[in-house]
Parts: sequence; C-alpha cells; structure tokens
Amino acid sequence: MNHNAPEVSATDWDQLYFYGLTKFLLNDVGLNQNMAQALIRMVGVNASVSTGALIAPRYMLNQKGITPWMAMYALLTIKQPELLTDVHKGTAAAFVPNDAIGSIFVNHINWPTELLSQYNIDLDGFNVFILPFMVPKGSQYNLSFSQSMKAPDNSLEIFGVNKFDENEPENLLCNIQSTLEFIKQSRPDVMGKNSL
Repeated sequence: MNHNAPEVSATDWDQLYFYGLTKFLLNDVGLNQNMAQALIRMVGVNASVSTGALIAPRYMLNQKGITPWMAMYALLTIKQPELLTDVHKGTAAAFVPNDAIGSIFVNHINWPTELLSQYNIDLDGFNVFILPFMVPKGSQYNLSFSQSMKAPDNSLEIFGVNKFDENEPENLLCNIQSTLEFIKQSRPDVMGKNSL
C-alpha cells in the first residue's frame, strides 16, 4: 500500500445511476466493463468507479443499510486504495466485478415499509433496475438523455441517468415512479409485444 497516497473519503464522490428496464432476471443481464464505462463516457465522464451489476431499487439498501455506492467504495478502499486515489485524481477508471456488488443487493428490503409503499416502482413484465457508478466530486457531467438507449441485443433499455442523494434516498424512488408513469402513458412501444 502506498502510504503517500492521500486518503479519499466516501464523501468525495458524486453517486450517480442509470435506470432502466429488462424482461430478464437482473443477475442474468449485467454489463461488462467496456459497456458500463462506455455508458459513463456518454455523460461526459472518464474517471469513475462502476460496476455492471443491475440492482432492483427495492433492494439497493442491503441488510446493513449499505448502498451499492458505499459497497464499491469500501471494496476499492480495502483491495485497491491506489486505484481509488487515481480515479479521484481523474487519471483512471475502476470497475468492480458484478458478482461482488450484485450478490449483496438481492432479496432483502431495508427501506422503511411505509416509505416504500408510497411509490409504485414495478412494471408488469419487466424488472426495473439501477446501474450505480461514482465520479469524483467536482466532475462535470451531463445527466440529460434525449432518448432512451437499448442494448444491441435488446436485453435492456436505459431511460436516463440521475444523481443519488443519500440524504434524500426516496428521490430515487420518486424518479423511478415518474419514469414508469411516463412509459405507461407515452411509450406504447415499450409495453408492446415487440419491445425489449
């Protein structure tokens, strides 16, 4: 370990996420490193910590209340602190393997029941997901998509990207709900037989 490397705090990052739909089980669809980093470059960022693991919003707080962003940060802090520092300096990108993240965010709902019940984050026939990534605070990025993006193999469709605020995590649920309402009202192609 390089003891001269400055300590990079968990609060030194913006926590971002892509969100979308798939008809497949989330564990069966994850993205590889090149795909995840290509998506991130589309928002104008090169230096990032990412994974290709797709996570259901209802499971994004594990049993200990840890988010995927905190899990990625912790894994890199323990296993590759120099890489984490290089990413923070803007000179590298890091990819956390899908199984290291996806496996700890399944089958446990840690949201308060009364909070989660306020949001409709399900769409019949689809699995809703987020794809989390982190960029150094102060990075310039563009969170606007002019249209959704489908994977070349039609396995998933990404509808946008947003910033996660750990002080108001329910904003993520609200964003997902609004997107699903938009899809139901304005995107019959998604709901049709030839979709995804």
